[in-house]
Amino acid sequence: MANNNPETLAQFYGLFLYKKKDIIAIQEKLGIGPGNANKLVVPPDSELMGKTLANSYELLLELVGDLIPIQEKLGIDVNPVLEVELRRDKTSSDKPIRLFDLLLSLEDDIVVIQDKLGIIGYTNQERAEEVDEKARAYLQKFEEFHGPLEDVPIVILQKYGEMGVNKIRFTGEGHPLFPNLSPQQLHEIFVKNSANTDQCPCLEQVS
Repeated sequence: MANNNPETLAQFYGLFLYKKKDIIAIQEKLGIGPGNANKLVVPPDSELMGKTLANSYELLLELVGDLIPIQEKLGIDVNPVLEVELRRDKTSSDKPIRLFDLLLSLEDDIVVIQDKLGIIGYTNQERAEEVDEKARAYLQKFEEFHGPLEDVPIVILQKYGEMGVNKIRFTGEGHPLFPNLSPQQLHEIFVKNSANTDQCPCLEQVS
């Protein structure tokens, strides 16, 4: 991380703020910590101007300090690189050089926890919600064509399982998301007593 351009540094600090939102969402899911991920606003780069590598490093240490108890609670091995960083000499001159690598380690650890809890990260949420919006549009069309859709949770989960989907994922706010399934798969899951899914006329409306 040798680029000291103010705009680049602002973007870098913003990435750490997104990671903080991710960690707060995890804390909310587990019922620990301060919560209120939605109240943490990541400002535009113009408002982050003036942030330095030292500011990002300080925030990193704060996030690692929050992450370790979560990993211990879930029985996940603590990342030794980040654990050592939390306890090392904070005045060491190589911290700006290593900061990007530390961010990647932090991100990897957060993804492991998100996968374990079925949470979509804030950095991926826009793409995930776009997929979800399309799925809901498909279901609306199916309901217009077929009437009430399947709404018994155990039946829905069983059908998901038959397709290899073993968990339902959630956004950082806790809203359920549909996996990225095809219209045909969604039809098979939610249309009651569906038969000849591939040839159902309603699929022409969502293609």
